[in-house]
Amino acid sequence: MLPRYCSQFLAYCQLADFSARSIQTLSIRLNELATFLKTKRIRSVKKVRYRHLIDFTADFNAPSIHVTKSLRQFYHFLTLHRIIPENIATGIPYPKTEKTVPQFLTQKEYKLLIRHLSERADSSMGLRNLIIIMLHITTKQGFVETLTI
Repeated sequence: MLPRYCSQFLAYCQLADFSARSIQTLSIRLNELATFLKTKRIRSVKKVRYRHLIDFTADFNAPSIHVTKSLRQFYHFLTLHRIIPENIATGIPYPKTEKTVPQFLTQKEYKLLIRHLSERADSSMGLRNLIIIMLHITTKQGFVETLTI
């Protein structure tokens, strides 16, 4: 029963103009889900419970946001077509992503940048670029904030 719904979902994704790569990824994830459910002896999507989906996502060594997203999309499709009464995948938490630490230019790098832009400040565009960088440096704002001044 699951393969039939997977086929219908993938056909729906093609009609909805998903990219070929997205459909390929969804197909891989759904095949992995089908294999996982076979090991649990579950043959119907109606018998899948939230804890099964959590076990499936936790089964990966490094859980991916794509696994969670694929499940949510598939179960949304099943809910829209009234195959199941509710989307049990909406509660699956997304894996946490590590935050990156911003990198800053050193004083030497700032001086080199200003010198480079000063040499090109003979045109209006060159002068504009120099002013933007000078504002950015002196106000210690992000580039987006500097550009909105």
